Amino acid sequence: MNVNRWTLNSFFFGVMILLCTGCLCRAESVCDHVTLEWLKSQVPMPDDTTIVFKKEQGPLCETVITVDGGLAPVYAGPDFIVAGRLYKNGVSITRMTMSSLSDVADAEREKAEEKEAAAAEKRQALLKTHIGELAGLVSMTFAPGRPDRFIYVISDPACSHCKALLDGLEELCPEAGIGLKLIIYPLLGEKSRMMAAHAMCKNLNYAAYKTMSADDVADGCEQADQKIEKTFDLLKKDAQITFVPMVVAEDGSWVVEGNDLCAVREYLGLDPGTGEKSGGCRTDEEE
Repeated sequence: MNVNRWTLNSFFFGVMILLCTGCLCRAESVCDHVTLEWLKSQVPMPDDTTIVFKKEQGPLCETVITVDGGLAPVYAGPDFIVAGRLYKNGVSITRMTMSSLSDVADAEREKAEEKEAAAAEKRQALLKTHIGELAGLVSMTFAPGRPDRFIYVISDPACSHCKALLDGLEELCPEAGIGLKLIIYPLLGEKSRMMAAHAMCKNLNYAAYKTMSADDVADGCEQADQKIEKTFDLLKKDAQITFVPMVVAEDGSWVVEGNDLCAVREYLGLDPGTGEKSGGCRTDEEE
């Protein structure tokens, strides 16, 4: 009888220890270890990433971070991260959280837009300052009717958006009385660089360049290597341009970033235009 009582007391004492131990373990939040440094150790993130929200969701820490002007939810475990949506009892926890952070999202978006506008202004100012150097980077021209005015087009031979823009620019050249000076900027990888080398080493004209394919590659030559390096020095190193295409006025007075033929037409004083090659611009009547 005494033995049984001792046994029962020992059992309940052991249970209490386990319960208390469990309480001690839970005293540490599942979010305590989730810091920006820890997140970056799990997955690459932009340098300006910040954490704007953390909350326990069962065994996971629901975390919202800023990424490129937006918010992104992630769910952190003790040694892993899961990206996606969390549902509980048929309810989207993620949607509820993101809805509660709408003001934060708006602020991040506005901050990103201001940052990009400042960066674009800086790129334009630098290009205008170095506008004379662009002439030395030109590989070929498109000059119907021997025009007196030109615009620079910065393009990658493997870029589909660049090719679409060139098609549209060819159409407006006679209308605006201008020509194109093409600067090859093989930004999209080794294939682009080999295609650029092929065009430069073979001294292709504009028409031949437009009919190039991904199979048209070359190991390179000294003249191509030198021009490509000078192009990267100016556009990537100095101007920090990491995208194509881009159109630059001959005097550097304006710059259009991306495949925006409508903006090019506006800078050239042309009506919006219509049709696929005109970039989808519409006239006032059509609007």
